[in-house]
Amino acid sequence: MRRRLVPALLALLASTALGQTQSLDVAYGQKIREYTTEPFFLTPLIDHLPVSKTVPTPEKFFGHVTGAPNILTYSKPLADYLRALEKASPRVHVISMGPSEEGREMVVALISDADNLSHLSDIKRMNGRLADPRGLQEAEAQALLKRTVPMYWLTGAMHAPESGPPEMLMELAYRLAVSEEPNIKTIRKNSIVMITPVLDTDGRDRAVDVYRYRKANPGKAPIPLVYWGKYVAHDDNRDGMTLALKMSKALTKTWLEYHPQVMHDLHESVPFLYISTGTGPYNAWIDPITVSEWQDLAYEEIEQLTKANVPGVWTHGFFDGWAANYGKTVADGHNAIGRFYETFSAGGADTGIRSTGSASTREWYRPNPPFPSVRWSLRDNVNLSESGILVALHKVASEKDRYLQNFYLKSKRAVAKGRTEGPGAWVFPSNDPARKRQAMLLKLLQSHGIEIQRLDEAANLDGQSIPRGSYVVRMDQPYSRMADMLLDTQYYKPSDPRSYDDTGWSLGPLFDVKTWRIKDPAILDRQMSPSPDITMIESDAPRLTKPLRIALVHTWTNTQDEGWARLALEGMKVPYDYLSVHAIRDNADLRAKYDLILIPQTGGSAQSLVNGIPKVGDPIPWRPTPEYPNLGGPDATDDIRGGLELAGVANLQKFAREGGTLVCVGNAARMPIDYGLVSGVSITPPQALNAPGGVYLTTKEDAESPLLKGYGANLAGYFNMNTMPILSTGGGSGQGRGGAPERASGRGSLTDPDVIQGRPPYTPKAKPGDVPENDSPRNQGDRPRVLLRFAGRDQVMVSGMIDHPEELAGKPALIDCPTGKGHIVLFAINPFWRGQTVGSYQLVLNAAEWVKP
Repeated sequence: MRRRLVPALLALLASTALGQTQSLDVAYGQKIREYTTEPFFLTPLIDHLPVSKTVPTPEKFFGHVTGAPNILTYSKPLADYLRALEKASPRVHVISMGPSEEGREMVVALISDADNLSHLSDIKRMNGRLADPRGLQEAEAQALLKRTVPMYWLTGAMHAPESGPPEMLMELAYRLAVSEEPNIKTIRKNSIVMITPVLDTDGRDRAVDVYRYRKANPGKAPIPLVYWGKYVAHDDNRDGMTLALKMSKALTKTWLEYHPQVMHDLHESVPFLYISTGTGPYNAWIDPITVSEWQDLAYEEIEQLTKANVPGVWTHGFFDGWAANYGKTVADGHNAIGRFYETFSAGGADTGIRSTGSASTREWYRPNPPFPSVRWSLRDNVNLSESGILVALHKVASEKDRYLQNFYLKSKRAVAKGRTEGPGAWVFPSNDPARKRQAMLLKLLQSHGIEIQRLDEAANLDGQSIPRGSYVVRMDQPYSRMADMLLDTQYYKPSDPRSYDDTGWSLGPLFDVKTWRIKDPAILDRQMSPSPDITMIESDAPRLTKPLRIALVHTWTNTQDEGWARLALEGMKVPYDYLSVHAIRDNADLRAKYDLILIPQTGGSAQSLVNGIPKVGDPIPWRPTPEYPNLGGPDATDDIRGGLELAGVANLQKFAREGGTLVCVGNAARMPIDYGLVSGVSITPPQALNAPGGVYLTTKEDAESPLLKGYGANLAGYFNMNTMPILSTGGGSGQGRGGAPERASGRGSLTDPDVIQGRPPYTPKAKPGDVPENDSPRNQGDRPRVLLRFAGRDQVMVSGMIDHPEELAGKPALIDCPTGKGHIVLFAINPFWRGQTVGSYQLVLNAAEWVKP
C-alpha cells in the first residue's frame, strides 16, 4: 500500500492514476523500502519504480537495486548502462566527454522527449544564441525563448570517494526515461536533463577497489585512497579557473557546447542533505540574479522535502559562495546557475549508526535539523538526493520561461557590463617583457570562451599609455563576468564569515604579468581586431637554463598538493623522477643521481613527514592486483607504512652537503628546521593573524641570488597561514622588517622620533679594523640568506583577505640556507599552487644556476 502523499508532492506526482497508467516493479519497490533505514528517509517521488517492457531497470542491468548495501559500481559499467538506455529508448542520447588522464571515459547522457532530442542541434544553437545575444533583436530573442528548452546538467563523483551520486544517477536516468508520471513528463517535455555519473573516473575506480578490499578483508588494516585522480584528490574541485585537469577541460568544453542553464554538482559530506546557497560573502562578479536563483531553487527543495517529513534538509551554512575555483564556476561565470548538494555519506555503501555532530543543532537556517544520531544507508543517501533533484528538475521545467528569460537577461547584462558597471576592458600591454606568461594567461582566458582582441593603434586612457598591439579583453562580451572574476582584485572583509577556501586569486599578479583595468568605456570605441591565435614566445617561458636532474618527492599519507607540482613541471616539459619518501630513506647516495630534490607542500607536521603511517600490524600495499586492478597509479609499493624516517633525513642532509639543492615548500619546510638540517631559521606561530589563501606581495631582498634571476623588485605569491608556516631568521621580537613600527613612549609620533632629555644625539663612526657586529668564527656562508620578504603591512595584501598584517609583514618568504657545498631552500609561499602561480615557477627552476658543469 503506497503512503498517503502530502499535498505539495501530490501536485507534482498526481499519482492517483499511477497504478492505472503504468505498472510498477513491485520487487524493486520492496527492496527500496528494505534498504531505507527509516520511513522519514523515503518520499513518494522515489519509493517505487515503473516497469518498461524494453528498457532495463538498474537491477536487470547491474544485478542489484540502486543503493543496495555493500555494493559500488565502477565507472565503465555506469557509462555502459547509460548506453543501454540509449539503445532501448529514443529519450536517451549519450555523448563522450573524452578520456581522463589515465584513459577512462567521461560521458554525459541527455534525457528528454524524443522530439526534443531529435532537434538537439537546433536547441543547442538557440541556447547558444541566448548565451551570446549580441546583434539579437528582441523579437527574435522572444521567438527563440518560446521554441527552446532549458538544460539541467547533473554531475557525480567529482570527488572519488563520494560514492552515492553515481549510483543514484542510474536510477534517476531510468526513471526519467521510462516514467509516465505527470511530473516526469513535464520534465521531459520542457527540459533536457544532462547526466554525468562520474567526473573523476580514475579516482572512482580506485575508490571502488579500496572499498571492495575493505569489505573482503575485515581483519586487515584498510587501504587508504592514496591517489584519487592521477594528479590531485579533493582539489579537482578547485581547478575551475586554471583548467589544468582533463576533467575541468571536459566540463568547460561541454558547457560551452550545450550552454546548460543549470549545473548541479553532487557531493557528500554533512548530514543529511545540504543544498548550496552559502553564508556569503558571495562572489562579487556573479550577476545578482544568479544569487537569487540559488536561493529560490534551494528553498523550493527544502520546503517540499520538509513537507514530506524528511528531516535535516537545509542550506546557508557550510560554505561561503566566494571563491571562483569550483567546478560549478563554469556555470556561474557564464551567466548560468551553478549549484551543489552535500548528502550524508554512507562510508562507501555501509549501513550503520552514524553521529551527526554539530549539524544536529537547530539554527535559523536549519530549523529542521538532522537527528544527533541515525541509522544510515547508501539507499537513504540515494533517496534524499534523488528526491531533491526531482523537485528541482520539475521547478525548472515548469518555470522554463522564467529560467530561460533570466539566462538571456544575464547574458545581455554581461554584454552591457563594459558600459554600465565597468570596467571597459582589461588590457595586457604589448610591451610586457613576460610574453610567454602573458600568452599562457590569454590562452587560459580563451579556454573559458573569453574573446581576446588586439589594439590597432596606441591609446591613452585612465592615465595609461597603451601601446599598439596590446591585447584587450573587452567587457562588452557575453563572458565578461568570467574574465573580470579571474583578473580583478579580490577583497574579503576579515569580519565576514569564515572563508571556505581561498579569498584571493588575481591571475595577473600570480602569473607575474601586467594587467591594466581600464575603467574608461572609450576603450571599447578604439579600433581593434580579433586575436583568436595567441603567439607563444618561448624565450621568457619558465624553463631550465641548463640540465637539472630533479627528484620530486611524495609521501604515502597525502598526495594532494604535490600533484600540482607534477602538473607544473610537466606543463613546462621539465623532466623529473617521481620518488616516494621511502626511496629517499633507502638511498644514501642521492647526490649521484640528482641535482635538485623537491618536496612540495604537504599536510601535517615535520614528524608526520618523517614518521609517516605507523608501522603497526601487517604491511599495507598500494599496487594493482588482478582482484584490485585500479590501485597504484602514479606510484606503487608493497607497504605504504613509514615515512622519511631518520635515515631519510640524514640522506637529505648528506645530499645538500655534497652540493645538491633541497627545496622544501610550505609545511615541508618544517622538517629541515625541526630536525636540524638548517640553523638560524625558526617558525613563528601566528597570534592574531588571519591570512587564508590569497595573493600576497613579496619584495626582493637579495638581488645577487641565482634563484631570483629574471625577477623584478616585487613578486606576488600565494600564501595560506593554515597550510604554510611563518618563517623567521635570527632573533628579535619577530616583528621583522616591514612590520608594525614599535617605539618607546615619549615625544613625537611614529614618524617624528623621541628625544632623550639632557644629552645630544649620538651616532657612532666606524674606524678601519673594526670587527663587524654579529661577526663570529663560524662560516659566514652558512648563514641563511633571505631572498624574498613579505612586503610591509600596508602593502602585503595584493588580493584576498588579511587581518593583523603586521604578523606577516617583513617575514621571509624565501630563504636560502647554504649547507656544505649545497643549499636548502625554504619556501613560505607556494610556487606550485593549483596552476595559478605561474609567475613563481622559475624560482624553483633557477636552482639550475647552482649546478656545476
